[in-house]
Amino acid sequence: MTIGERYEDILKAARDVIARHGFHQASIREIARAADLSLAGLYHYVAGKEELLFLVLDRSLDRLLAHLDKALLGARTPEAKLLALVLTHLEFAFQDPAALKIINRDWELVAAARLGDVVAKRAKYLQRGMAVLREVDPHARAEHELYSATNLLLGMLNGIATRPFVRSAGDVRPLAAEVSALFLYGFLERSHEGAEPPVAVGERP
Repeated sequence: MTIGERYEDILKAARDVIARHGFHQASIREIARAADLSLAGLYHYVAGKEELLFLVLDRSLDRLLAHLDKALLGARTPEAKLLALVLTHLEFAFQDPAALKIINRDWELVAAARLGDVVAKRAKYLQRGMAVLREVDPHARAEHELYSATNLLLGMLNGIATRPFVRSAGDVRPLAAEVSALFLYGFLERSHEGAEPPVAVGERP
C-alpha cells in the first residue's frame, strides 16, 4: 500500500468514526483501529483528531463544490441549474452521507487556525446556490431573501437525503425533479404554464 492510499484509508476511517459518534465522542484509538493502524502509527501520519476533522471537512467540501460546478456547467437554463443543484446535493448525500453529516454538524468544531478555510468553502457552496436562485427568480428578490431561500432549500435537502426518501440510487433523480418542481412552482400550483418538472440537460423522460 502506498503512502497516499494509507492516507486515504485514515481519512475514510476518521470520517466514519466522527460521523457515527460526533467529534467530541469520537476516539482517536477507534479511528486508528478502523484504519488498521496502531495509535503510534496513526500519529506518524497526522497530528491528532483536530487535524483529521479539518482534513475530512476540507476534502469533502472540495468534492461537493467540484461536483456542483461540473453539474452547473452542463445546465443551459435557470431551471436546469436548479435541478443540477438539487440533484448534486442529493447524490452527494446518498453516496457519502457520513461526509455530509460532518459538513452540517461538526464544522464549527474545527480549530480556530483552520476554521476560516472551512467557513470560506461552505460560503462558496452557499453562494453557488444563491446564484442559481438569483437566475431563476422572476421577482428580483433582495440578497437577504435569496440567502434565506437558499438556506431553506439546502436545509430541506439535508432533511430528505435520508431514508425513507432515498433508499437507493434510483430514488435520487425522481426525488430531485419533484423537489425542484415544488421549489419552483409551489405546492398548490405546480406550474403557471403547466410545465413538466425540470429535467437535466439532454435527458427527456
